[in-house]
Amino acid sequence: MIGQRPITRMELKLFVAGDGPRSRQAIETIQGICDEHLAGRCKLTIIDLQQHPEEADKENIVALPTLLKVAPLPVCRLIGALAVKSRVLAGLGIDAGGTTT
Repeated sequence: MIGQRPITRMELKLFVAGDGPRSRQAIETIQGICDEHLAGRCKLTIIDLQQHPEEADKENIVALPTLLKVAPLPVCRLIGALAVKSRVLAGLGIDAGGTTT
């Protein structure tokens, strides 16, 4: 369509450790962003490194929580402070209207 940007599908992996407050807040923030800004255009996988520690080596995770944007390219990482919605939106290249840059 003329004047409209193509819908970009985003694939995210969120790495947390257990069910502590930082993990819960990161999950809540990222799920909220997926629902509000990427409805129907986001695949979110949550990986608890206490249950799957081998995943840390596979993805070179050194700090938690970590959000990994796998697609679209380029891959990017957001580490820590994932409770700050504006920081996560900016890191993912999403404006408040839900379009990706």
